[in-house]
This record gives sequence, structure tokens and C-alpha cells, in this order.
Amino acid sequence: MTDSAIESSETPVSQLVRLPTEMKIKIFSFLDGESLIATSATGRHLRTLIHDSDEIWKSICVLILVPSLPPDVSLSPAPYKTYRNLYLSLRPFAWFTPAIWHGNRDLLGSLYVSRYNHVTGHLEAHEVFCVHDRTTMLPYREWSLSPAVFVQDFRPRIDRSLTPVIKFGPRTEYGKNNEIPQPRSPRGMTTTFFHAAPILPERIVYPQMSLWPPLLIPADDRTRNESPTGFRGHVLHRKDASTNLFRLRRWISFMNADSQGVIMGERVETIARLRPELWTRRDPQFPYRGVWIGDYESHGGEFVLFHQPTKNRLEAIKLTGDPNVPRAEYSFVVDDLSHTERVCSEPEWPGARVVAAQGHTAALNFTNNAFSPTQLILISADLVAHYWINLSRIKIFRRVDIDDLMRGGPGL
Repeated sequence: MTDSAIESSETPVSQLVRLPTEMKIKIFSFLDGESLIATSATGRHLRTLIHDSDEIWKSICVLILVPSLPPDVSLSPAPYKTYRNLYLSLRPFAWFTPAIWHGNRDLLGSLYVSRYNHVTGHLEAHEVFCVHDRTTMLPYREWSLSPAVFVQDFRPRIDRSLTPVIKFGPRTEYGKNNEIPQPRSPRGMTTTFFHAAPILPERIVYPQMSLWPPLLIPADDRTRNESPTGFRGHVLHRKDASTNLFRLRRWISFMNADSQGVIMGERVETIARLRPELWTRRDPQFPYRGVWIGDYESHGGEFVLFHQPTKNRLEAIKLTGDPNVPRAEYSFVVDDLSHTERVCSEPEWPGARVVAAQGHTAALNFTNNAFSPTQLILISADLVAHYWINLSRIKIFRRVDIDDLMRGGPGL
């Protein structure tokens, strides 16, 4: 046979095998983990090469795990022997980190950060909270433009739950009903993790359907938010599960006087991934897009998604809420960011633009909710002030540095 005939009879795999080893390793470094595993199954030569070339596996681990490492920490395979061991140990849950997740806890909502713990070798999620120590705050000060209006200093910090709410590692196993037991909380609460099935694309979604996340928040997947069975048996096969959704079942258990186990207060929280494009600052046309912390006086600090569906519209949607205006509701809306009502000349924020907004208020349990005219003072891309005209109050909002939060930093 001629050389050309031999080449035409070769399969793509055999042509790949003939390449120099260095070139094959370079090619494989561009593959994701699942593609690499599939390639290794095509023959003994490639399986041996992929198995023994830890640099290939390192490139995959770097892509997945480095965004959640502290800036002063370099990725290493420890506590595993090789990068291949590291990837394969966490492979079933590689979709989980790093990410921001928001939950549907009644009225208040919740926010979680999932990341890789380089010390334990686990994938973990911690709940994050806004802490605002009012005992150390400066007192209300009068606004120089209008002394009847008061401005409150707002310098919060972000704390994490002391123990991980969710932990995945090489020994993680599914238990009864496809649920995974999670670390017991310091207060004795038992938690299990389980998957959620998304609403299928062909399913007609009605506005009155109870979904998480709600239609107000852009999302790749949504799921039903109510279940008469507590979502038991909701996902029979893990292949039907979404990697953008999951649920946590929580309850308190103790022994009664007759030494019988008693379960109290069981509740299920549905949790959804927040799309990365909603909190990353990559497009200068949408400078305010991201996760922010706002001052809600007696309710404390709350996490708010600043969503810019268009260049000139800003929707502040609560990720965590309060008994008046709960999570997943508008906090305020700006219809036209390009229309400047005035430019600040007062010493507090010289040169800041002021745009018209609509603030959302409600009575207890989100009754009698209504919008009223407010103003948003655009101090910078990381700091804004919301002027509640009818309340004579100005409230401060600060951007959360999500990348820093994922790396274990303060986030502010």
C-alpha cells in the first residue's frame, strides 16, 4: 500500500497516537475532565499516557479549583497523591464549585458560597451573612443639601457559617432516597443534600406557578417550589438532576422520655446557582451589575442583586430579604440610568449623578406593597446611595467583591 493509502485508512485515533508525546500532552491539556476520561478509553496507549501524565490533570484542576484558592496559595494535589487522584476524587461534584447560590428560605432567603478547601481536599459551601455592628457606627448626620434628611453610615462585614453547610469529598456517598448526609450544625440540626430536577424546556410555565428561582431572576434552570411530599422521590435518577439547583432538608431530632427518636421542624430549602454573568464586572456598558449589600435599618444589611437587563435599566432584586419586603422581590428600580436629574454639588458626593428611581415598600408579611418615588445617587461603580424621599433617609449600598469572597477574603 502507498503511504497515502495507509493515511486514508487510519482512524482519527490512530493518527493521534502517531503524534509526538509532547504534542499529545499539549492537545490533551485543552480537554475538560470528562473528555479526557472518554479519550483514555479509546485504547491502551492513550490510557497509559493520560494516566501517567499528571500535568494534563493539573491543567483541569487549575481551571476548576484555582478561582476558589486564596491569592497566596498555589494549587497542589495535596492532600491527594496526584492531580489525577484529586480530580477523580471530586469528579461527581466538580459542578459544585466555585459558585454563588441563593436560597428560598421563607421571607429572609439565604446566600451561599461554594469553594474548594485546599486544606481538607473537600468541596464546601458556607452560608454568608451581612454583619453590621450598630454600636460602632457613626450617628445619623444631616444631609448638607437638606438638613431634614438624614444619612446613616454603613460599613458592614461579611461573615461565614462556622462549619460548612455542605461538604463533598472522596468518601461522600448517597444514602436513603438519594440524599447525602451533611455535617451536623453546632445547634444540633441535621441536614441532607439532594438534587432537584429542572422544569423541562417544553413545559409551559405560568406566572402563578411557584418556581425557584422566580422569573424575576435570570436563571438557566428553574424547579417547582412546592411539594406535598417534601420533595421525597423528586429525583429518581441523578442523570435527571440539574447542576444549577439542589435542595437541603433540615430537621432537629432528639430522644423523648420513652427513648424514642423524635423529629421536629423539618423544612426543605431550594437553592439555585446565580449566573456568573450577573455578578461579574466584564462589560463596561453594565457598570452596576453585581451583588451588593444594602442598609435596611432595623432589618440590618441585606444582599441585593443589581441586575441590568438593558444598558439603561437597573433592577435591585433582593437575594436576602426581611418580613416586609422578602427575598426575590424588587427593592427599587431605575427605568433610565441615562437621564440625569442633577449632578451633586454637596460635599458628601461631589460630582455624583442623581437618577430617578422607584422604591418598594410593604407592611409586615409583604402586605400593602407599593412603589414610591425615590432617587439613586451614583457615587461610583462600587458605591451608591438610595434617597427615600418620603422617609427623609438616605441609605448606602456597597458592592460585594464576589471573586474575593470565593477565595476566602472579606468580600468588601
